[in-house]
Amino acid sequence: MTIAEKVIKPIKAGIFRSVFLYTGQGESTLMAIPTGPNVDDYKYILVDCDRDKEENEVDLVSLLKDLFKNKGELEVFINTHPHDDHTGGIKEVYEAVGLKEVWHSNHKPGKKHADKYKDFQYVIDKVGKKNEYHLKGTNDENKIRTTDDKEVTKKLGDIDFIVLSPAEYLCDDIDDAGADERYRRIHEQCGVIKFTYGTEAKSILITGDSDKKAWKEHITDYHKDKLPAYVLSASHHGSRTFFKTSEEDEDVYEDHIKAIKPTYVIISAPKQADSPHGHPHDDAVELYEKHVDEDCILHLGKNPESVIVDIDDKGTITVTVDKELIEEYGKSDDDNDGDDSNGSKNESVRKASVIGSQTTRIDQKPMG
Repeated sequence: MTIAEKVIKPIKAGIFRSVFLYTGQGESTLMAIPTGPNVDDYKYILVDCDRDKEENEVDLVSLLKDLFKNKGELEVFINTHPHDDHTGGIKEVYEAVGLKEVWHSNHKPGKKHADKYKDFQYVIDKVGKKNEYHLKGTNDENKIRTTDDKEVTKKLGDIDFIVLSPAEYLCDDIDDAGADERYRRIHEQCGVIKFTYGTEAKSILITGDSDKKAWKEHITDYHKDKLPAYVLSASHHGSRTFFKTSEEDEDVYEDHIKAIKPTYVIISAPKQADSPHGHPHDDAVELYEKHVDEDCILHLGKNPESVIVDIDDKGTITVTVDKELIEEYGKSDDDNDGDDSNGSKNESVRKASVIGSQTTRIDQKPMG
């Protein structure tokens, strides 16, 4: 059994597992979704993709080749928005392990992101129009849009999802916009998706790089009753843009996080000193700490590590911090060709179990 199989594949049926992979200045979340009563009844989806040459980041291609024996086992790629740190490496992933469907926000980035967007478009073309879907905000569960703008029901196994953004009226044509405006508008129109599972339902909210304007003007008031989520993936790698338009902005927006009421916040960013944008921003972390216990704000690059969230069919939730994936598939500081870098296999994880109610306690326990 490979490390990828050991860590990522659930060992029993009925577990919804989300693996927030450490990819440096980027974001990639791999989900194992239950589809039936047997231990092998799972489908796998990837939400966003980042693969470059940052130290310690998990090499997605190596990991996925170890995880899947056959092409096509990775069924769906969901892209919140077409910026490099959310699409990078998707062509290599497709060629290595295959892909059946692509769901995306249907925006075209500026020149800065053009090369990796071409790779993304290559994958979209390969899966074909009948397997391409667009994200559009809705109040209904399990709804997605076809390329000819027809709303259809798409189930992801036994879980439910809801697309909260981009709003339908907001998905305008920005082809003629300048680079700065296009960058801002794509964040304003970024995909935001909530995934829910369990009889005592627990949810994970994926927010991409959605900004203050998106939440203040288009999401919070329209979807307030849909927002509560146990786990929040911090927007834009812990950027202040979730709360402010700039560092000097005194009109701090917090209605969204008050409505979400997360117990855990997961920040996908390297150490602040290694981030080209200074992520996570200190003022943003302080604002998260107003609403979430400090021990439950999990910054992937701080140690570095990946985070695994398990929800069972009753709604019991377990949050585990894992180093094995980085030790097996992480890149060393002199690894510039995409090969794996293996480290010692010392167990170093933290685990918190919740049965029927929320908790903020993290215990030191070995991964089991």
